[in-house]
Parts: sequence; C-alpha cells; structure tokens
Amino acid sequence: MNLRNRHSNQVAIGAVFSIAVLVLSAVVPAWAGSFEEGHAAYQRTDFITALKIWKPLAEKGDARAQYNIGIIYDQGRGVPADKKKAVQWWLKAAGQDMPEALHNLASSYLFGSGADEEHEKAVSWMTKAAELGLARSQYTLGQMYLYAHGVAKDDAKGRHWIERAALRGLDKAQYNMGKISRDGIAGPADKKSAAQWFLKAAKQGYAKAQRHIGRRYAVGEGIEKDEAEALFWVTLAARQGDKTSEENRKTLIKRLSPEKIKEVMARVEGWRPARP
Repeated sequence: MNLRNRHSNQVAIGAVFSIAVLVLSAVVPAWAGSFEEGHAAYQRTDFITALKIWKPLAEKGDARAQYNIGIIYDQGRGVPADKKKAVQWWLKAAGQDMPEALHNLASSYLFGSGADEEHEKAVSWMTKAAELGLARSQYTLGQMYLYAHGVAKDDAKGRHWIERAALRGLDKAQYNMGKISRDGIAGPADKKSAAQWFLKAAKQGYAKAQRHIGRRYAVGEGIEKDEAEALFWVTLAARQGDKTSEENRKTLIKRLSPEKIKEVMARVEGWRPARP
C-alpha cells in the first residue's frame, strides 16, 4: 500500500518570547482575599481583580500568586505587558522551587539576548524544573540536548529527558519517543516500541501520532496489520487538518467494505481523547 508519511527535523523548543517591554506605572492597591478568589476572578477574565487579590499574597511569599502575577504581566492581561516584571515575579516563585516558574524563566532567557550567561541560566533553571518532575521542562530539556539549543548536543541526555516526560504522560514527548525509537537515537531502532509510543500519543488526540500509528496499522510496521484500525486513526488525524492522513484515508477506504467503513466511522464519532 502506498501510504504517505512525512518526517521533519524541525522541532520547536518552546514559545518565543517577545523582547518588547511596556512599563506599567500605576500602583495596584492591595485587596484582602484568598488565592482561590483570585483564581475565580482570573477565570472570569477579571484580571485586574485577580491582580489586586494576588498581589498582597505574593508579597507575603505565596509562590502560586507570584507565578500567576508573572503570567498576568507577561501576557498583558488587564495591564500593559511587562516582561521584566513578569521575570521579577517568576524569580520570586522560582526561589521557592516552583517548577512552573523555573520553566518560564528558562524559556524567557532561552529566547533573550543570546548571551552565553543567559543560556547558562536558562539551562540551569530548565534542568531544575525537569528534576522537580515538570513534564514540559523534561521534554524541552530533552529537545535542547537533541538539537544543541544552548547546550552541547547529547543524544543520550536528550532521549533520557524526553522519555521521562513521555512516562509522565506528555503527548508530544510520547510522539517524539516514537520517532526516537524508530530512528534508533541513543539506542537500537525498535519498530515495536515506536508503534506503542505513537499509539499512546494518538490516544490522547495528538494528530501527528494518529497519522503515524495509522500508517503502521496499514502496513503492519511494529504492530499487527489492521486496515480498519488504520482507517480509524488516520480519520481522526484528518479531522484535525492533517493532509497526509486525508490522503491515506482515501486510499484505505478503497480497500475496505462499506460495512467495515460504517463500523469504523461509528467508532470515530464516539471517540474522545484519553488524557492521563
């Protein structure tokens, strides 16, 4: 069967941070309130109220409030965006070993001026967040080592950290472990392991993984051949806009009976992502 598959060596490390800074000059008065009340205000997009509630908590050392105020300033939610203030608040939360704050600090420095000392800080913070168990930091650190972003290329460390993130259930890490296993990076090539990693990510709704496992079911690569199962997964991927999967779906439909296609489509309609 002539099913298409696309490979790419271009992998995003993380979100690119803007270097533009707008300074907030107004002083925000303190309000009495709980962290949860601030969160409720944030959820209803009342960002000013959330900031007023969280600021006195943050000043008293609440790491959650410090982190969230950093988000407010970083994203300009209800206030002019101010990256410097965001970093200042994240530094406070990071000082309490909050992994999310460490991750954001690392990301802001990775895409900063490019100075060596900034990259060193970024690697240190990202490593600490990864060691504290934050899956997205583990994944990002792994990508940094695989693609020599701010560190010397080290495939073994790259695989190690991406696998740790995958084991914690991060879908894009599971997908990348599929590629690492397929390509034999820092270990032997293993088609069966690759298929299982792709399947794990596919079950969470990751479109690229759905395309990959669909192709493997279609040709029996690392997993028992099952064209109906292949149709199921490439249809899900195609519904998320994956053009290669749409082409593969058309190929599979020509090979299956109307009854089998109807059965597969009923499964597709009732399918929901399985989050860990």
